[in-house]
Amino acid sequence: MKKLGILLMALTIVSVSYGAKEKEDTTFTFQNYIPSAPDVVKEIARTKNLDGSVVAYPVFTGNLKVVEKMNKTVTKFVNTFKGHKDKTYKVEYQVVGSNDRFVSILFTIEKNDKKNNVITKYNDAITFNVKDGKEMGIKDIFVQGYETALNAAINDKIKQFGLTVNETGKNKFKGAAKGTKFYMEDDSIVLFYNQGEGLEFADGQLFIPFITRDLIGIIK
Repeated sequence: MKKLGILLMALTIVSVSYGAKEKEDTTFTFQNYIPSAPDVVKEIARTKNLDGSVVAYPVFTGNLKVVEKMNKTVTKFVNTFKGHKDKTYKVEYQVVGSNDRFVSILFTIEKNDKKNNVITKYNDAITFNVKDGKEMGIKDIFVQGYETALNAAINDKIKQFGLTVNETGKNKFKGAAKGTKFYMEDDSIVLFYNQGEGLEFADGQLFIPFITRDLIGIIK
């Protein structure tokens, strides 16, 4: 009986160990990342009319558990552009990065303020971890404490571009911070800023690209 108990315990340990090994780690990382890796999800282009707004968006196919989360997030985003009597939207999109680590979508949005007869153009983006289907924020792709190094790199880029930003006041340029918008191409990370986000030039939009390998040390 004692031998049987030992045998059962051994089998239980082996079973638990095997199950632990089988569980996939879905944490996002750039380690061993290959930009040319093939896509693991596919895109189907769709368009929806929402009370006068025309919204183009992608529907993803692939691993069911993963794409269900992705499509749910996209649908929630799309529904924010429902039109009404005072304003409508025209939304276009482009999948700018897609591989075995992430899918990144850049949206170009035109808001038609019919009450004031003003059209405003701006951008938004959604980037997914294709291992679990979750949307990623800037903290999900950079290591803890990334802000100082990334802000220094941002300031260098702004100087290279010969641009100026608001350094004080309500519309102070925040650089790299929680909520900073970005999208990812297969070999680069692009931070972007819309009107009213501390910019003092032209149409008030700024795109700051970084080659991914140049960020080694602060990316995950």
